[in-house]
Amino acid sequence: MNYILSIIALFSLNISIMAQSIAKLEVKAGDFDRQNIVVNAIIDNALHHKDKNLILYEIKGNQKIEVASQFTFSDHLQIHWRIDGLMKKGETRRYELRISTAETNRRNHANIRKTDDSYILFNDFRPVLHYNHAKAPLAGGIDASFSRSGYIHPLFSPSGKVLTNIQPPDHIHHYGLWNAWTSTVFRDSSVDFWNLGQRQGHVNYAGTISATQGEVYQALKTLHLHAAIDSLGNNITALNETLEVKTYQTAENINIIDYTSSFYCDDESGLYLEEYRYGGFVFRGNETWNGRTVVMLTSEGKDQDNSDGERARWCLVNETGENPSGILIMSHPLNFNHPEPLRTWNSNANRGRSNIFVNFSPIRNSDWTMNYGENYTLRYRIITFNGRWTQHNAERAWQDFAHPPVVKVIYQ
Repeated sequence: MNYILSIIALFSLNISIMAQSIAKLEVKAGDFDRQNIVVNAIIDNALHHKDKNLILYEIKGNQKIEVASQFTFSDHLQIHWRIDGLMKKGETRRYELRISTAETNRRNHANIRKTDDSYILFNDFRPVLHYNHAKAPLAGGIDASFSRSGYIHPLFSPSGKVLTNIQPPDHIHHYGLWNAWTSTVFRDSSVDFWNLGQRQGHVNYAGTISATQGEVYQALKTLHLHAAIDSLGNNITALNETLEVKTYQTAENINIIDYTSSFYCDDESGLYLEEYRYGGFVFRGNETWNGRTVVMLTSEGKDQDNSDGERARWCLVNETGENPSGILIMSHPLNFNHPEPLRTWNSNANRGRSNIFVNFSPIRNSDWTMNYGENYTLRYRIITFNGRWTQHNAERAWQDFAHPPVVKVIYQ
């Protein structure tokens, strides 16, 4: 009899352990209204649970509602989840992370697909962007130096419109959504990594570090080499860049992309970025976009004709026609020289055609030295959307990016 009771007690203990609560979480909206956001939290001392069936529930009164979530494991357990719809200023939402034996409602998503030329990242089953790991083909007669890899094109609106442009006849070296430095000094020589036709330097994909996919986001992490070309034609790595491109499972009318570059100089000479009017992270708009077909607005109230050289936290571009789409590009407050100066083209540039060019250029009015052995990070968020966005929409999105909600973890 005692043996049977022991077995029952042990069985009950196992059930209790498997259904145990790991932590409760509170998300506070803070001083801003929030809309369709992704939040995350680090759960200490929980790595031993990584092989368990972890489920996040939202607590609403007496109800526990399962929430789509995603977990990453490094030094800590980190949980990511979405808060859909409007979360009002000052509001608090409550959650509980539990171990469960119950069946989950997890869905299969088409998140990342690799082709011979690119990685395609999705929002559910809708393509968001192509990251190109292969060097771009060139039209006949164009010098091979103008080809590069490690860029984003096409970048799509949620309705499927292509918002980027590569190799336009006016600037063959433009590649959709990309980054490069222009006027630099490496080993006492001038190197231009941007203007590829100069044959002084280039930036290219050098390998995939990781590809992560799940219910909340998908992330592609790659290595770029910023290489100088010496007098003998040899490539010498001046800068290593780890680029992480992350897209989220979001509402049908928006796509959210985080673009994070971490630079590391492992050459003892370092890399000196000279003050120059353009260089860094840049977007070249669709070939049909110009001062008549789109309207540009910055966080400081500037437009296409007066934003060049001005600082900005974000830049918004809205189409003017029927069934419009648009893009919002945001700079993070921890970026060097934030708010960053812009390089933009006015509505008369390029003969009034195909002239939407938005460059967050932290070196526009400031030198920047990247020293040997140190890391430097630049973060940007891009939102593409259907319809038209207002200054209010853009400002709220920037606050979500720059000052996300606070998540409090309460351990059991």
